[in-house]
Amino acid sequence: MRRLVLLGGGHAHVHVLKAMGDALDPTVSVTLVTPVARQVYSGMLPGWVAGHYALDECGIDLLALAARARARVVQSSASLVSPSMREVICANGEVLGYDVLSIDVGSQAAVGDAKGVAENAIAVRPLERFVQGWEGVLARARDGGLNAVSIVGGGAAGLELAFAMDHRFRAEAGDAAPHVRVLTDARSVVPEYPAAARGRLLREARRRNVGTHPGCTVTEAGPGHLRLRDAIEFSTDATFWVTGAAAPSLLRDSGFATDPRGFLEVNDFMQSVSHPEVFGAGDCATNTANPRPKAGVFAVRAGPALAANLLAALKGGPLATFIPSARFLALVSCGGRRAVGIYGAASFEGGWVWRWKDRIDRGFIARYSAAALASGSRPS
Repeated sequence: MRRLVLLGGGHAHVHVLKAMGDALDPTVSVTLVTPVARQVYSGMLPGWVAGHYALDECGIDLLALAARARARVVQSSASLVSPSMREVICANGEVLGYDVLSIDVGSQAAVGDAKGVAENAIAVRPLERFVQGWEGVLARARDGGLNAVSIVGGGAAGLELAFAMDHRFRAEAGDAAPHVRVLTDARSVVPEYPAAARGRLLREARRRNVGTHPGCTVTEAGPGHLRLRDAIEFSTDATFWVTGAAAPSLLRDSGFATDPRGFLEVNDFMQSVSHPEVFGAGDCATNTANPRPKAGVFAVRAGPALAANLLAALKGGPLATFIPSARFLALVSCGGRRAVGIYGAASFEGGWVWRWKDRIDRGFIARYSAAALASGSRPS
């Protein structure tokens, strides 16, 4: 019996579990290590914040996927991996041996040298914790207890959440809705997008009166304030930390080869460059020869190739390369049922773009619904 351990319930591992369930193999034992029973799909999170979706519509049932794949579930996170012993040490004290290990644990919000973030801000990751934090802030807004909400991080994720929050606040609190602002240490918001797309999103921010504050390095998140490097302070009733991706310390602490930022370094097979029996996908991994942005689309694309390579590694077969195209479609929702689309240098916007995004997102969730799993192919 060959032992496969899946560390994390990210987008790529969701597909691996489905593939394992589609073609059960009695010679392989599968264990999923995840602290949560449901994966909240990040692509639909702003839509949930805005009030367009119920939370159940945005989630994938990891326990159901695991049961169908006859995988054991350990509801815990990993504290450390011992590559020399081929063991995963879980936070609950359990130790799991493996022949092949796959890591898809995502990333965490980069904090840098800023003080007080853990105590006074709500980080966007892990998503389950963000969900709880947002529900508490929304309840305060309904009671009229908020004047200003700040989002630290001016990438697409931060601006999209700002639009979603502004939309929801206005729907719930009307004229008493708090002001939403975005602060970033970059020279502009959404610097990852070309000028035309950036212009569309900035016009939307002005239309909504969402404040955008580039060139603002936050050095301290306090109770009721944000302090900047130049000693300027913003008063805030709630702070959300939506900065760029930082690597989980688990990867470097476990002795894996990592890139300079601490992400698991993998090759074109999604295989650790230092430990060939270990694979990685999603935000936690970097192919330094063919790097890609830390965007969920690449984890989704990786799923089928990762499933095939894990099975090949377990069976001793040849691995297949996975080098996704660097170009991808980005669809940024604007709070209401409008969105901006970006593909390369081209950009476009409107209600039809939101409906397109809605179909894509719902389609992804539908692949792993109870109905889809029930109708999936299984061996006789």
